[in-house]
Amino acid sequence: MCSEASGRRLLGAPLSRRAVLASVLASTGLLPPAGTSGRPAIRPRSAWAGATCPVRAAMPSEAPGNVRVLLVHHSETGNSYGSMQVPAILRSFYRYHVGKGWPDIAYNFLVDRYGGIWEGRAGSLAQPVMPSATGGSQGYSQIACWVGNHRATAPTAAAQRSMISLLAWLAKRYVIDTAPGATTSFVSRGSSKWPRRAPVTTRTIEGHRSMSSTTDCPGDAAYAIVKRTFQRDVSRAMTGWT
Repeated sequence: MCSEASGRRLLGAPLSRRAVLASVLASTGLLPPAGTSGRPAIRPRSAWAGATCPVRAAMPSEAPGNVRVLLVHHSETGNSYGSMQVPAILRSFYRYHVGKGWPDIAYNFLVDRYGGIWEGRAGSLAQPVMPSATGGSQGYSQIACWVGNHRATAPTAAAQRSMISLLAWLAKRYVIDTAPGATTSFVSRGSSKWPRRAPVTTRTIEGHRSMSSTTDCPGDAAYAIVKRTFQRDVSRAMTGWT
């Protein structure tokens, strides 16, 4: 994964007005912090990891204005777990991910079948920590993952509502346009679908498969929902927020 400095060099273009606005807001302390209007209830990493899942290496964060796209994932694991099993499931993800050489669980946030939202990668509640991803990360993103397998089965209604709430909060926080049809453009830092320095244009809310050719995430059943309604639903969720 690239550093902030290399990410800015790869961009190779003047900052957009949106990026400038985000940078100004961040520098003045006006970028919405955790706990402001619109933030859903999110369990911190400590609620599942405790002292048993240490971060293995430093993890850089995106520069202000550089979160351009919110990617939806699924864990491709079972759907019939109980609510009390979720922390242990997240710990199993952590062990698998660090075994792949990643410094922590890959996802910034996770949503379980009961609608519970969990901080994943350490620091994600405080700042836009760069996630890891199968097929490499093209950068400029935050990843939110449904806990379950959604190739053939859609996420529960509770899980869909919570994912929409989470994405709406992230979109507000990082000044992302989620109007239906909204797109964003950047220069890839390198993934299996978008090689390093390739120009990328994508919807601002997307399935992870749009950024990697080595995954079908978030599964066909979930992707159909994300593609069809999520920009609209996230925009509606943000209506009236202060």
